[in-house]
Amino acid sequence: MGKVRTHIYLKAALLTFLVFVSGVAIGWYLDETRVSFVKSKIDELEVSFSNLALEEEFYRSVATDSKTLCNIYISKANDLALQAGKLGSYLESFREISKFGLHNIESLKDRYFILNLQLWLYMRKLREECNYNATTILFFYTSVNKCDDCIAQGIVLDQLKKKDPNKYMIFAIDVDSKLGIVNALKVYFNVTQVPTLIINEKQKLEGFVPKQELEEINK
Repeated sequence: MGKVRTHIYLKAALLTFLVFVSGVAIGWYLDETRVSFVKSKIDELEVSFSNLALEEEFYRSVATDSKTLCNIYISKANDLALQAGKLGSYLESFREISKFGLHNIESLKDRYFILNLQLWLYMRKLREECNYNATTILFFYTSVNKCDDCIAQGIVLDQLKKKDPNKYMIFAIDVDSKLGIVNALKVYFNVTQVPTLIINEKQKLEGFVPKQELEEINK
């Protein structure tokens, strides 16, 4: 009888072990799939941005009139902003559910931040050279410490973006990032708390800002 029980326990333990190993393997595979997906999207965005810079150089070399140039640049910049926004959502959702590929996700997140801020700088140039009238918003948040206001602010900004995608250009910046450019922006805009919003590089709003207030500011 004792031998039978021992045999049953061993089989149960083996089954439990196999289920555990299978779960780990599936989790690892899903994480790798997510990382590959995000990486491919970042690669696409990098190519698109490089292509935009090359097109700009070409059009300038053939002396295309400034109005035509501006229309081309603004249209392409808006398209890139939409791509970047979707990619940012993918990154945050994958980061929250990732079990094994977090290091890879964080590395991709750095690449994304750099691309996103390059796009922000490009839009600053469009504002100066092409009278680009979209509202750019730098959204400083934390991903390390609990911040309910950051979550609520992110939801409000998503609502604004969905309501008028070409009016609001939102660039989310994790204050916990180790990137030099992030630290430079924190120092330049004197970001000392989260959430903080920088509107068109001129106006700083600290703490949670309701949707209606943001819409009033940007009328």
